[in-house]
Amino acid sequence: MKKILLAVSGSISFYKAYEILSLLKKQGFGVKVLLSDGAMKFCTKASFEALCDGVLCSENESWQNEYNHIAFSKDCDLIIFAPASINSINKLAYGIADNLFIQTLIAANKPLLIAPAANTNMYLHHSTQNSLKLLKDNGAFIAQPISKVLACGDLGVGALADIDDIVNMGKRILFSTEFFKGKNILVTAGGCIEDIDKVRCISNHSSGKMGESLAKWAYFMGANVVLASSKHQSVKKLNYEIINYKSSKELKSIIDIYSDFDMLFMSAAVSDFVPEFSDKKISKKDHKDGLTLHLKLNEDLLKQTKFKGKKIGFKLENDYKQGALNAQNALQDKNLDMICLNTLEDSGLFGDNKNKMYLFDKKGSIYESEFLNKDNLAKFILDKVKFL
Repeated sequence: MKKILLAVSGSISFYKAYEILSLLKKQGFGVKVLLSDGAMKFCTKASFEALCDGVLCSENESWQNEYNHIAFSKDCDLIIFAPASINSINKLAYGIADNLFIQTLIAANKPLLIAPAANTNMYLHHSTQNSLKLLKDNGAFIAQPISKVLACGDLGVGALADIDDIVNMGKRILFSTEFFKGKNILVTAGGCIEDIDKVRCISNHSSGKMGESLAKWAYFMGANVVLASSKHQSVKKLNYEIINYKSSKELKSIIDIYSDFDMLFMSAAVSDFVPEFSDKKISKKDHKDGLTLHLKLNEDLLKQTKFKGKKIGFKLENDYKQGALNAQNALQDKNLDMICLNTLEDSGLFGDNKNKMYLFDKKGSIYESEFLNKDNLAKFILDKVKFL
């Protein structure tokens, strides 16, 4: 379990620290809290103690245990400094360690994410901007404040960045790997929708959740991600591009646009068959005995694409025995680097949050996952991609 030190300084937006803490705990992180004397004017140590794994402030500093500026952060993997006041930002930038709060931050020697919160004039003042630049030049990450009506009544930049954005930025810092850092990755998700006429269509039950998880974790691991999805996103958008498509024809165009990317994860459920399209609504009056649809075999997008990077395909079969044979044949026939097989005998219904995968790569390796939720399954797949 990753551990985070949440450093809270004196800002009118101090209450947002409770939201950050709650979100981090819900996502499985261990969290300690560091409170400045300025923050203590707005809140109490006790208000955080019940929510986290430990609180350090000037009230409980001790050299008899870990509650001191040297020991408190040693087991943490990341510091999230939010909200960050102008006074503390400037002191930290120039090493003015005249209080326990700044001493702890300086002694930590851990990745640092700073989320400023201040009046617009104070934030834009040259001293603040110089301090933030100095901190950034020395490795700190900055969650830029947003523009809105501030607590003082002014309209301008200075409000604390969105809570989800802060946490997601922290996760990208924590989980980035050298392998994925800077790689350009296209992920496709969801099921294709093929029109019968101007009002009717055929599709499948693909939820798009596997693709969403792959895109999300590729982003957290440091990649530059584009997600092509036929689904309206059910999660808050991360800092990558999302392109919506409907038909397999539209999806093909997207793949062509990004054909020079490093990797393609083709988790979209592409239509095997497409109907002959009628450019007007088919009337039931003309088909009193029922409507017969003629479905033609669709183009194999993954086989026909001129994608230049690594191609990772996905396949659903009824059972493992025949599915493994079909997957290995597809691996060769479509010139894939890896194919991810799941079977109806292992899986629940479409849209379930858990699944099991068998991965076959072109080197002959076979990997079998446990029955995992989609996020952990995405991490399993991304970990094996490193060996291609």
